Amino acid sequence: MLTWLAKRYDVKESNKLYFVHQIAESLSIPQNFLSKIAVILSKKKIISAQKGPKGGICLAKHPEKITLYDIAQIFDDDITKNKCLIGKPTCSDNTNCPIHKFWKHERLKLIEQLKDINIMDLAKQSD
Repeated sequence: MLTWLAKRYDVKESNKLYFVHQIAESLSIPQNFLSKIAVILSKKKIISAQKGPKGGICLAKHPEKITLYDIAQIFDDDITKNKCLIGKPTCSDNTNCPIHKFWKHERLKLIEQLKDINIMDLAKQSD
């Protein structure tokens, strides 16, 4: 949905609204599923949503300012948050699990990569 919106993003018409059913049909994704995602993204200010017959959704900001890190924080907090990979309730440099040192390093690398990729990058790749 985000890359679909990014492909149609125009700075002059950044508030142009699209219907969720239109996006769902175009992407062959169930509308109910996409609507639930749209609600979450709207609450997190990634997209703007307007209800009603003239309503719809659009990106809340330029697609180059929305990173995969932003999305990962919303949908996959285990990667972006400092949580133990194997589920220990306390895992730190002082009380670590067997893979703490490895995961700490890899997680930081992954976060940097997620911050470097934005929605517009993905939209360009999917052409």
